[in-house]
Amino acid sequence: MKKIIFVFFLFFFSLFSSSEENKIIITFKEMSDFQACYAFMIGSYSEEEKSMLHDWINIKDFNCDQYAEVIYRAKILGSIQ
Repeated sequence: MKKIIFVFFLFFFSLFSSSEENKIIITFKEMSDFQACYAFMIGSYSEEEKSMLHDWINIKDFNCDQYAEVIYRAKILGSIQ
């Protein structure tokens, strides 16, 4: 029984460690205007992250209106699948 628990523990540990390695992290400074607008409109549910993204969009003077239709269509297609 202890061997089975140990094997499951190793399996779940390897699963979680591999998902952490595959994350792509882009800093605000490296974001394009489309990426910043997409992250603001769809990406995060955290109020703190949305506030920081909104401030960054205002600082860089990005125009999210030009991408709004494309982003909302992507959101609709993502919710269908």
